[in-house]
Amino acid sequence: MTGFPRDGFALLIAGHCVQLERFVRRGGAWRPIEFPSAVAVIPHPDGGVALFDTGYAPRFHTATAALPYRLYAALLPVTCDASDAVVTQLRQRGVAPEQVRLIVLSHLHGDHVAGLRDFPEARVVVGDGALASGWRTRSAWVNTRHGFVPALLPDDIEDRLLPLAGLAVGGTGLGGRLRNGYDLFGDGAAFVLPLPGHTDGHLGLWLPRVGADGVLLVGDAVWNERAFTHGELPPPPLRGDRPRCEEVVGELTRLHADRPELAIVPSHCVASLDRVGGRG
Repeated sequence: MTGFPRDGFALLIAGHCVQLERFVRRGGAWRPIEFPSAVAVIPHPDGGVALFDTGYAPRFHTATAALPYRLYAALLPVTCDASDAVVTQLRQRGVAPEQVRLIVLSHLHGDHVAGLRDFPEARVVVGDGALASGWRTRSAWVNTRHGFVPALLPDDIEDRLLPLAGLAVGGTGLGGRLRNGYDLFGDGAAFVLPLPGHTDGHLGLWLPRVGADGVLLVGDAVWNERAFTHGELPPPPLRGDRPRCEEVVGELTRLHADRPELAIVPSHCVASLDRVGGRG
């Protein structure tokens, strides 16, 4: 494929939102900053192209145009046009939508799933409990409170789900509660890791063969790397289940201390994305 590094891995930015820095980390400034929405692209010789999350897409604006979803869009004002959508960026790099065969969703908030409908051939991996029972009939106000916009999900989402239980379990080499993961391709190239806390069923993706000592994509387990470098935990609204969130942050802190060359990448952290070339 053209337009990608030799190892195939790339991080693309599919739109961004704006909020106060203080919104995502204790001690942050009272100033608005951009939070890019990262999408990881993982080509595989046998499994086609896989994505970790799908970022924003222009349909996010349409899906949140009316109340109560407009409140969600107002809280995190979004910039994303057709040129920002990951499907457009992939086409520019020689990847057609039907070549995307697997999509791992860290969780189902709009900034991670808005591009999902652009890839109708892909199987979709979500965490256990991420897609709540009765989600199609749940109150729109409840959905808004959870940052969930049903119109962003494909109509056939249930038919396309690839359960975690259908993937082989293998050792990751990360130790602790991250010592085992779900082998996405069956060859040790990528492991899906449960990282609960921010939401039920939140997932990360471990890529041991990328970079100096691997890349660990952690979605919104934290929004800023200072959570695991300086102990600046996310504010309570972003923690979800506080005990589980703090357990995950503890594991990331341990990994960062033990393996400083391992790249831990939150989806919206500018410093982390720049370090692995995710905003070029």
